[in-house]
Order: sequence, then C-alpha cells, then structure tokens
Amino acid sequence: MKKSYPLSGFSSVALHAGHSQDPMFAHITPIYASSTFVYDNAEQGMRRFSGEEEGYIYSRWGNPNFTEVEKKISALETLGITDATGNPLEVKALLHSSGMAALSTLMFGNLKTGDKVLTHFSLYGGLEELISKILPPLGIEPIIVDLRDLNKAEAAIKENTGIKLMYLETPANPTLQCIDLDALTKLAKNHNLLTAVDNTFATPYLQQPFRYAVDYVFHSTTKFLNGHGTAIGGILIGKDIDKMNGSITKTYRLLGGNSNPFDAFLLNQGIKTLELRMERHCFNAQQVAHFLETHKAVAKVNYNGLTSHNDYAIAKKQMKHAGAMMSFELKNGKQGGIDFMNKLNLCIRTVSLGTAETILSHPASMTHYCVPKEEREKYGITDGLIRMSVGLENIQDILNDLEQALN
Repeated sequence: MKKSYPLSGFSSVALHAGHSQDPMFAHITPIYASSTFVYDNAEQGMRRFSGEEEGYIYSRWGNPNFTEVEKKISALETLGITDATGNPLEVKALLHSSGMAALSTLMFGNLKTGDKVLTHFSLYGGLEELISKILPPLGIEPIIVDLRDLNKAEAAIKENTGIKLMYLETPANPTLQCIDLDALTKLAKNHNLLTAVDNTFATPYLQQPFRYAVDYVFHSTTKFLNGHGTAIGGILIGKDIDKMNGSITKTYRLLGGNSNPFDAFLLNQGIKTLELRMERHCFNAQQVAHFLETHKAVAKVNYNGLTSHNDYAIAKKQMKHAGAMMSFELKNGKQGGIDFMNKLNLCIRTVSLGTAETILSHPASMTHYCVPKEEREKYGITDGLIRMSVGLENIQDILNDLEQALN
C-alpha cells in the first residue's frame, strides 16, 4: 500500500496503518527477535546514536515490531482528528511491557518532588497503589476528588498549587464511573495542567480522548486491543512530539519498560479485528445488562448503556457505545458473590478483561484486595460486587450460564 493512500475506515486503519513492506517481502511483519541491530560502517553507527539518521540500535530503545503497533494505535486514536491548523493530528506512541510500565513512564516522565497528581475515586488497583505507595515517598502527592463535580475539581486545583497532572480513567474500573472529558480537560488547560486519560475500557473504537484537550492517552494493551489474552502490554501516546521524542523517550528507555518482539507481534494481530470484536462485545453487553437489571438476585447494575447509571448521559456524549464492561452488586453480599462465582460453567473466573471469552472477577478479593475495605466501599467497590467483561460467545449461552449461577 502506498504511504499516501488515504484510509478513512476504522478497520482499514487497524489492518494497514503502521505497516511497511518487509525487506524479504513477507506478507505479515516477521518477529524481529534481535536484541541489537548492526550498522554498515562506524559512521552510520555514529549517525544513529546522534539522531542524525533514523534506524534501530537496541531493542530496549525500539524494534520494528514495536514501531508498527505504535503507529497503528496512534492512527486509530487520531482517526478523523485535526490539529489547530486543520492538519491531521500527529502523536507519538511508546509500546511498553505492561500497562504499569507505561503508567510509570507517564508519572516519572512528568512529575518531580513537590508535584501533585489530581485524580478521582474508583481507579484500577495497580494505579491506585502506584500513586498511593510508590509516589509519596518520592515527594509526589496524590489528590483524590470526585471529578464528576466540576466545582470540587476546581476547588482542589486552587487549594493545591503543586498539581501538575490530571489523570482520568473513563469508564473507570470497576464501577464504570464516567468522567466528562470535555469539561475537565478545559478546566485543566485553564490552570495549565497536563491531562492523561486511560482509554483501556473504551478503546479508540468507542472513544477518542484526543478529540479534547488531552495531552496523553494510555492503554493496557493486554485487554481489548490484544483481545485474546495472549500477551501483556501497555502503550503511552503523547501529543507533544518534541517531549515524547525527548524526555519521555529517555524515561522510557532508562526505566527499561519496553515491550518485546513476540508480544508486539501478537498485539498487532489482535488489533486487526478490533472493530469486529467490539461490535459483538457491545451487542452482547447490552443484552446482559438488561438481563441483570431485572434479576431478583441483583441489587444494582453498573453499566453506562442503562439509563439507570448515573453517568449514562456523559457516556452517551463521548462514547460511540457503552462498551463491554460492567459490574453488578449481588443482594447476598460476599457469600452471594462466592456462591455465584463458584457456580459459573461457561464464563471464566479470572482477573483481566477484554478477551474473546466472557470473564468475571470479584474485585474485593482480586484486583482491589490491597485497598482497605473502608476505602473500597467509599469508591463503590463492595464485598458483593462482581466485575464482568462480556465476551463474544452466543448471547443465549452467556445468559443461560448467568441464570443458573444466580439461581
């Protein structure tokens, strides 16, 4: 495909963006399982290290398999978006070994002693621990506020002059809380704050944070982007190209959080079917949510596609569909959750999400087990809460398994 050939459709971009013809004419980019790369002569090596000439040096710094995925995800996140001059928005991405590695690059690449990070309740457990246990001893303080209330958000910014970064997770894990990207990023820019958004649950097919004044977009690529549970990964995408090529890349390389060629290869294959998978995920999830909402054993369903969810309007405004993730509260609390999980037959009992199979987990004893109970409950993560990633099975089989487990 010629580089100048325009791609207007999501699946076309997912299939072709980032790909360049392999020198040996392989249809699919081979796995470049090489720790280092060679030079024609010493002068070329000098040009590579000085940045005068583009090219690969060492796989901790970059690899052809990383590059294809980085360009592909960047193209999906910016599809149809233009910059202030009307040109297609340019971004830079760095593929990491895990979502936590990408988050570490984000935090350490932007924050220093004395800085603060503003975020909200109900976050992924790993990020919660990173900002509450790893950053404070380094003199970086988390400020946690209900950011769905703009007055509270602005008050927190005014009271804490050291805030440098606003970190948003929407939809959030595991209550599916949604944050108003348009309103909050405008508020952040008014106070000269950087903004970062976790787009893992939504994927670029359902939500594109760069449509707003966002500086960084983050994904745990382990989830829907890979889609098959075959590889761990994370990606950080930034709008400030000079900074991404400079201090952020330096942080990435020195922390050593790079991906590896095989995981990048698997991720690339998974992304190619993202649109098709998300359509089925979303269709199934909507049916499951309606089923659970009327079931006698269920006290509450957290799904942004239901008008009963507090953030239904926000989700509808900034997402193409409510997605494949939901959580629900069982009436019998912790024991009800244990009994339900033990009776599942088709659906999988495990952590993680976004695979082809339907996955259920119990946050209180799994992803959020390190969070004290009083803190969990304050965020809506109760003992009876079940998180569900709705898969691609035939919908009736999913509903049948849920029915027998709930009864």
